[in-house]
Amino acid sequence: MFKSEKYIGFDDTWLIIIGIPFFTTLVNLLIFGTEGFTKNLFPCLLMGLMHTSIYWFFFRIIIISYHKKYPNYEFTFGRLFYVIFWILIMFFGIHSILAVVVSKYFHPYLDITKENDLDAKVVTLTIMALAFFLYEGIYYFNRSRIIEIERNKLEKITAEQKLSTLKNQVNPHFLFNSLNTLMTMIPDEPDTAVEFVQELSKSYRNILEVRNEKLITIRQELKSLDSYIYLLKTRFQGKIHIYNSIEDKVKDHFILPVSLQILIENSVKHNITSTTKPLKIELSNDEQYIIVKNNLQKKDQNYSSTKLGLANIRSRYKLLIEQDIDVVESETEFIVKLPIITNKLHEDTIS
Repeated sequence: MFKSEKYIGFDDTWLIIIGIPFFTTLVNLLIFGTEGFTKNLFPCLLMGLMHTSIYWFFFRIIIISYHKKYPNYEFTFGRLFYVIFWILIMFFGIHSILAVVVSKYFHPYLDITKENDLDAKVVTLTIMALAFFLYEGIYYFNRSRIIEIERNKLEKITAEQKLSTLKNQVNPHFLFNSLNTLMTMIPDEPDTAVEFVQELSKSYRNILEVRNEKLITIRQELKSLDSYIYLLKTRFQGKIHIYNSIEDKVKDHFILPVSLQILIENSVKHNITSTTKPLKIELSNDEQYIIVKNNLQKKDQNYSSTKLGLANIRSRYKLLIEQDIDVVESETEFIVKLPIITNKLHEDTIS
């Protein structure tokens, strides 16, 4: 995509090719009338083409600058003032320069231009307003279409994520390992076994409660994570250490549901966990990210990882806030950074 197309919202080559000749003819007819236009066809056409082309391309620069400064849909008086201010500056600036050019090179026709000077100003400003609404109409039509496509993609990915999360949790291995842990507890630690069943039930309930949410607060995510962490620590008995140093000031901001659980799950799935080589998982934050880090001690796996969890989290972030997650792997560590999605009600706490 060309740089200008990114901000205009569409390839306007065809609009320029059709629009400049069309508006040149229209402007001449409106200013000089059919009789004046036909009597002085060539100079009128030349003056009209010069005016239309110069105004058009300078106007195009304003449109690009406007969309760079105001990329969203929200209407504000600042947007309106910005457009009106720069259109008027452009109009009077170009009008003054073109007046000098016309007086120098089209002096035999000065009577025509002076006679219609006021009409020319009114018509030019009207045409510029029409051109603005034409560009904006096409821009917002295309943007709405793209947003609709992205919304459909997001719904599809969210549905896949729900299914993936539930499948990952309610799979034979997970149930087998959990039940196996439970069976070893029942004879000697019946009270602990009861607590384990309660936390297992709570873990499933938490997933079901947030499965329809696009975003939840970091505080909610951490609360939902407590049961899952309890199950892991009980099952692995000192082979997994999970540290949480996420600051309170970011906990009222947003994150994707179950995203932290998926990342912890991935760490456990792909790394060795033993008493001599415990898996250490750290949850922390900086000003922009929630950070999940684990020491890297990969299992010898005979299968290739699909990395479905990371791919789903990445896709959902891109579609929701057009931002990517950050994944860093070194010889000793694996780090995933999830962008913190600002809660406007608590915006001052994150800066």
